[in-house]
Amino acid sequence: MRIGVDIDGVVSDSYPVWLQELNLHYGKNIRVVDDYEMHETFEVTSEDMNSFFETNVERLLMMPEPIPGAKEGIETLLQAGHEVIYITARTLEQKDLTVRWFALREIHHEHVLFTGFGSKVDFVKQWGIEAFIEDYHVNAKLIAECGVPVFLLNASYNQKEELPPGITRCHNWDEILTGIKKISV
Repeated sequence: MRIGVDIDGVVSDSYPVWLQELNLHYGKNIRVVDDYEMHETFEVTSEDMNSFFETNVERLLMMPEPIPGAKEGIETLLQAGHEVIYITARTLEQKDLTVRWFALREIHHEHVLFTGFGSKVDFVKQWGIEAFIEDYHVNAKLIAECGVPVFLLNASYNQKEELPPGITRCHNWDEILTGIKKISV
């Protein structure tokens, strides 16, 4: 089975690092990111937050550790004969940092596709993705509407909407693996 996997919030435990760095930068003490649009949580413009990310991109992409169970989960998928294709909203300019992060953590990363904040759906169709692991509910919904089962990794920022059919909320990588095993039989 060809499995699409998001990076930030699914493989890279980015959000705790980003929250810490944003709190330092903006002089805030926000403890939970409850909206994927973090600029709204920090009450700044998206342009201001984008500028912060661009200025600090290397630190923000290299500091996070893997999500617990992600590295082992990916290894399990590969050992079971699945193909893992990362589809991320990161930009092509972030490719070298992304590949370096994977290499430093010794995580398999043969195929990494960059949407540059565009839709992941085109890549899902183009690459024949048969299941997807995601953390952003909007992406999960769009991918599920294409008939691709989505495993949504539970996060504080993906709680607001009820999940439509085709999306399974998972609380950890063990639940993701169990779900994939059920649909790949």
